[in-house]
Amino acid sequence: MASTFTTNLNLEKSEAGSVDWKGAEDSVKEAIDDIGNLFLWSVSTLFVPEAGMTFYEGWIPQENITLKKIGIFAQTPPAGQALTVEVLKNGVAQPGSATLTAGLNWQNTVLPAALEFSGGERLGLRYSQVGSTDEGNGIQVTLYFMKQALP
Repeated sequence: MASTFTTNLNLEKSEAGSVDWKGAEDSVKEAIDDIGNLFLWSVSTLFVPEAGMTFYEGWIPQENITLKKIGIFAQTPPAGQALTVEVLKNGVAQPGSATLTAGLNWQNTVLPAALEFSGGERLGLRYSQVGSTDEGNGIQVTLYFMKQALP
C-alpha cells in the first residue's frame, strides 16, 4: 500500500488498515503539521512613510515559504486615503498588496494569490500609497507565512 503524507510538513501517515498507533499517530501528525508550520514576522518603521519608499529590503528565507496574509498596524492611522504596502521579490513588486484603510489603526489583508518565495530569494516591503492628509506613523507590518513542505 502507498503511504500518504500531511499537507504542509510532508510527514508520513500510517497506511490504511494499519493498527500501529494509527489513530493517535495520525492526529498528532496533523496537529504538528498545522501548528508547527505557521509563522509570522514583523517590521516596524518609526518614521513618517512616503509613497514609493522601500522601508525594508533583504530578508532571505533559508527555505521555501508561502506568504498568505499581511497585517498593518499604525500608531497614527492614515487619513484622506488608505496606506498600502506591496511585497517585493528581489526588488520587484509582486501582485496584490496590503491595505490599511484611512482612519483605522489595524487591518489584515489576505492576499488574492499566495506569494511563493524560494530559499535564497530576497523579500522586501515598500509603501505604494500613504494617507493624503496624514500619511500615518508608527507603522508595523506583520507577514503571515508558511514553510513549504519538504520534498
